[in-house]
Amino acid sequence: MISCFKGKFRVTSPRGVRTDPITGKKGTYHKGLDLVGIDDTTVYSISSGIVRTAYEAGGAGYYIVITMDDGRRVYYMHLKKGSFKVKNGERVSKGQALGIMGSTGNSTGLHTHLELRVKGTSYDDLDITEFTGIPNKIGVYEYKEQLSDKEKHEYAVSCACNVEDKTGLEKQTINWLWTYKYADDLFIKLWESMDRQK
Repeated sequence: MISCFKGKFRVTSPRGVRTDPITGKKGTYHKGLDLVGIDDTTVYSISSGIVRTAYEAGGAGYYIVITMDDGRRVYYMHLKKGSFKVKNGERVSKGQALGIMGSTGNSTGLHTHLELRVKGTSYDDLDITEFTGIPNKIGVYEYKEQLSDKEKHEYAVSCACNVEDKTGLEKQTINWLWTYKYADDLFIKLWESMDRQK
């Protein structure tokens, strides 16, 4: 599972047919998931891609679109005014902070509408629950960030190479070690050590 919220969060409105909470109209189609952050109200990117920020007074409010490398687009709607942590055209990584949960646009309360759309400019949606693994039903869930060994390695190298007294040779050695299988455990242990120090 991956979520735009870290820790515990609540699904308040699943994807699918529902009664529109604004108009009261029955049988309207909800293209995404409405999520409420419980432990953390910061909204994080669930993918890497290119940023587009926008505002729609009568609908999504302040929102961010991340276009992934394959062209699919992830929408983060109803963000708090003035909370954007990214800019138009910026490339973001999976897990990067985008903004803060809000209630702008057509909204009945604090939440983030998370939606996945097809490549291009179409309004056609894709199954965000299949993409994220978040259950498509009302309830409280928890997202614990899990990184692959490769991601742990990249993080460890980044931390090690950002230390001011590292020489160029030491930086090369750090990357060189990773080419050998016996170094896998070394980087995993380094990651675990860093994690314990947080």
